[in-house]
Amino acid sequence: MTTPLNASPSLAALRHAVLVSTKSMNTHRILERAGLRPTFPRVLVLEFFQAHAHEHLAAEAVYVRLNEDSRNMSLATVYRVLAQLVDGRLLSNVAFGDGRTVYELNDGNPHDHIVCNACGGVHEFFDAEIEARQQAVAEQFEFAVSGRRLVLFGLCVNCRKSSASVRRTIRK
Repeated sequence: MTTPLNASPSLAALRHAVLVSTKSMNTHRILERAGLRPTFPRVLVLEFFQAHAHEHLAAEAVYVRLNEDSRNMSLATVYRVLAQLVDGRLLSNVAFGDGRTVYELNDGNPHDHIVCNACGGVHEFFDAEIEARQQAVAEQFEFAVSGRRLVLFGLCVNCRKSSASVRRTIRK
């Protein structure tokens, strides 16, 4: 008895393998363009961030989520790969001043962050007026800007409604 071609589980598995292979080939090219050899840990971490493009994750969270499928990547390897991907400008890291650093996919688009001091939630925003004002200030001082960060701290609407206490102290 023969199974129809479109019902064959092996065909579905083959299609999945081709998709995964194509994705990995693209990831390999991206890493190589950034001057990084496409090692298994680098490919795995970069593909993880590509799949979670709008998330802001601490190294420990990346470690836990990558190892959910028993991939056995050490925390030290995660830290090392994150640093390499930041150096290669494939990821960005944002230090929030409370000792917490999170990582995000670097899509090349400027944006800023709002951080809740109670729940730790992070939201991105872009404001053309803020960008224009920063550029005007730089021009006023004849300053060549090489990078910029704006992080606003406070309480999100949900934490204000629930009267959540601030769990993090922001130091100047």
